Amino acid sequence: MDATDLESSPTSDAERLQVDQAVAALRALPFGGIDDATRNFALPPSIRSGVSPAIATLRWGAVGFGIVFAAPAAFQGSYIAVITVAVCVFITTWRTVIPIRLASTRFQDRFVAFGDVAIIGLAVGAGGGLESPFIFSLMAAMVVMSFGWGYLAGTIALLTGAVTMLIALPLGANTYSQQADTQRDFGLTLVLILGVAAASFVRGRLLDSEVRRGSLAGQVDSLSDANDLLTLVNNVARTLPTSLSLREALEASRLQLGTAFDTHTICLLALDERSEEWVPKLADGCVLNPAYRTAALPDPLRQALNSTAPILVNPVTGSTPVDSGGSLFLSSSSQSGLYIRLQTRGNTIGLLGLEHAESDHFQPQHLNLLTGMAEVLALTIDNARWFGRLRTLGAEEERIRLARDLHDRLGQWLTYISFELERIMSNEPEQLEELTQLYSDVQAALDELRETLRQLRSGVSEDQPLARLGRDLVARFAERSAVTATFTVTRPEERLPVPVENEILRILQEALNNIAKHALATHVSVVWDVDGGNFQLEVTDDGQGFEIARGVRDSSYGLVGMRERADVIGADLTIESTPGSGTVLRVFAGSTSSSNSVPILKQGAMR
Repeated sequence: MDATDLESSPTSDAERLQVDQAVAALRALPFGGIDDATRNFALPPSIRSGVSPAIATLRWGAVGFGIVFAAPAAFQGSYIAVITVAVCVFITTWRTVIPIRLASTRFQDRFVAFGDVAIIGLAVGAGGGLESPFIFSLMAAMVVMSFGWGYLAGTIALLTGAVTMLIALPLGANTYSQQADTQRDFGLTLVLILGVAAASFVRGRLLDSEVRRGSLAGQVDSLSDANDLLTLVNNVARTLPTSLSLREALEASRLQLGTAFDTHTICLLALDERSEEWVPKLADGCVLNPAYRTAALPDPLRQALNSTAPILVNPVTGSTPVDSGGSLFLSSSSQSGLYIRLQTRGNTIGLLGLEHAESDHFQPQHLNLLTGMAEVLALTIDNARWFGRLRTLGAEEERIRLARDLHDRLGQWLTYISFELERIMSNEPEQLEELTQLYSDVQAALDELRETLRQLRSGVSEDQPLARLGRDLVARFAERSAVTATFTVTRPEERLPVPVENEILRILQEALNNIAKHALATHVSVVWDVDGGNFQLEVTDDGQGFEIARGVRDSSYGLVGMRERADVIGADLTIESTPGSGTVLRVFAGSTSSSNSVPILKQGAMR
């Protein structure tokens, strides 16, 4: 802590105390307000507002009792009686106007309270001690001290009052031998002690009650905050399937950018933090590779990455701040362009490029508009990516519900149709060939449905590891597709957490479905390897393959879905493929990376 902190701390504490006092006063307004007597008492406003009136009533009641019984002596000319009345009336009046600050931590306030006890003790002692009618004024001062500061202060006040009363006793007509010589004197002594003890006891109970009430109020507030948070989370969760869908967020961004800038080329690349590669999300009007290293980025995007401001490329106005040795634009038909780095929460998450075929289409005034939209776009995409990961991990219950609905509705209808076809075939032999073909199609649909239901319902558990479920899945794939398929587990004794293996199982299911639909393969090999925290799933087929460098189509959501699942569990998904040579798909984390692999897109406009 430096000198500035030391200087500012008292001011901060004083300001905090003033705020606390102001809040306490406002809370006490419905109960008549509070005064200095109870400002430092940690009690509810309803109790604090009644303390001062109760103390004033006790004091004036004791003074009134003393005046009634001391009046005859005062009228007979007793100076001691007059002085005692004057002292008690003055002290009581003074404390009614300027009350003692009970429970104050300041020494001055405690000293004033002890001073009242001492002064009244001297007056009562001179007026006859226990025989004085103002003995109850002394008891009131002791009770105030005890109630304000507890048992210890009450005991000291009791001793102070007794000592001062005995000191002043010779000034009056009574002697020491006349003190405590009757049952009345013993009774008064006991009343003084009990009064002080009772005040301390009541104080302790009130404070304990307030502590319990405050604790309960804190728990209620915590529960209320938790309920508000759960309500908010529930409301947000119900909007996740639409407002936080990355695909819909990208589509909405595409429409907004197209409308605002009237552009014919939109390029959006997102940064994959783990592989440190830039993955295309939008590629309207241009052809991009599936992924880029930073050094291999197109020149205008690389310049935008290194710039803190948006870049305008316009040969007509001379605004061409890109390297002269590289291509000016992403599309060969473009003549002007805008490029900007997308940042949110202090991190760069992507790059955006807009281009047009007219050389003077983009002007300097477009830069401010792009800057404002880029901030919103970056935050939207980042939120959608994070919520997409959470939503993917929580989708298993929905898969089970869908499987149940498919079985109860579509499955029963297909089974009914199959039975009806069997009945018609037995009664209509002249149409047997057409019915047989239709019957075969229905049976194929039933088989597909059953396999879909198995995949939806199957899930990794503590008793069903991926090694076992994967073997069963590959065996069923080979049976229904007439493709030779093998499943190899390198280390059967090793496994990953259930949620991780479950996501890998879904990736394997989708990979086999893609092979069955598109690969035209005759052999498939699946290898599953876990080594401590590292793992790799490798799916190899000898099918027709495809040209990776040609990009990825909009409609190919199979590979996109697999990449999303890999992203959820912190894994990389790569693919090797050339036309006529088959395909190798890998999902891995750790040191099992293949340098010849090409990363597949997370989501978006290309396959």
